Amino acid sequence: MGDDVDEFNALLTGVGGEGVLLTSVVISRAANIEGHEVRGTQLHGLAQRGGSIPTHVRFGRHVRSPVIRRGDADLLMALEPLESARYAYFASKGKTNIVIDDYQVMPAYAKSVGQKYPSMDRIAGMLKPFAKSMTIIPASNITSKELGNPVFGNMMCVGAAISMGFLPLKKGSIEKAIRQTVPRGMKENLKAFRMGLDYRG
Repeated sequence: MGDDVDEFNALLTGVGGEGVLLTSVVISRAANIEGHEVRGTQLHGLAQRGGSIPTHVRFGRHVRSPVIRRGDADLLMALEPLESARYAYFASKGKTNIVIDDYQVMPAYAKSVGQKYPSMDRIAGMLKPFAKSMTIIPASNITSKELGNPVFGNMMCVGAAISMGFLPLKKGSIEKAIRQTVPRGMKENLKAFRMGLDYRG
């Protein structure tokens, strides 16, 4: 169990209310189910204020530190596009697969001073020097339409990351972790995860 991954580093980010912390718990539990050592950090303080929520999840055979070093993320999953650019320094061209939910949340300060949200093309251009590959998914918009709530976009992104080979965990482990973590809303989260597994762009 867990012998095929020496060390895997996932940097999850978004803003409060998008389910970043929940996503990190599901991934961590799934990794634990598969027998990996799991370490990580979570920033809780801004979770209820629409603030930035970077979360480190590290798992594998030999994981000691909970913190990902700069340029050492294997996966950067951003549940809000601008947050992917904010934490791009954890990514590197030769290593990091980037998955972005294109659901936009304008930072409160930028909105108050009348700034415009940058285009996805501009954000992708900023990230290109840091990405081995980059996938942009309308996950929250899809789950809003199909499940009635954009909040399930996080689980769709997890499913897509597994389907594309960017997250070395088994489908069954994630599903078990979802059942353990979110008994309320379990049906919707499982469906969103499976929609991500089936997503082809």
